[in-house]
Amino acid sequence: MKTFNLILCLIAITASLTAADAPAKKKAAPKKAPAAETARPSAKVEAIAKTLTASQKTKLLSLLNEGDDKALQTIPGVGETRAAAIKKARPFADVTNVVKVEGIGEATFAEMVAHAKAGFPQPEGKQEATEKKKAPAKSKTTAKKKETKSSK
Repeated sequence: MKTFNLILCLIAITASLTAADAPAKKKAAPKKAPAAETARPSAKVEAIAKTLTASQKTKLLSLLNEGDDKALQTIPGVGETRAAAIKKARPFADVTNVVKVEGIGEATFAEMVAHAKAGFPQPEGKQEATEKKKAPAKSKTTAKKKETKSSK
């Protein structure tokens, strides 16, 4: 029995010495944000953003943070791919942060600001489609008026 106790003590001492010699596990270092996420927008982007009124800035920020694909694609220079990238990068604290999204640079940001300053107009293609839908309705009413005049 003494031999058995001696062996157990040796195993316990060996295990504790081995654990003490092993280097302590390092805690995983917090991941640093990519440089693109921590970098401040350029001075040119800041200057472009300053041309917006407070309400225009709020509307643009709301569109960027909450707009669906169709709404985002009404912005000049934003197609399906950039709209998806914008949605993935949400939320934005400031409109200038959209420049950090891949594919959006100073020129595209300038187009966004111009679009906001113009009051967020619908793209021409959509307006023409709306007018074409309305046009047949107007022609039917004028045809009815012509029929009533000719029947009198």
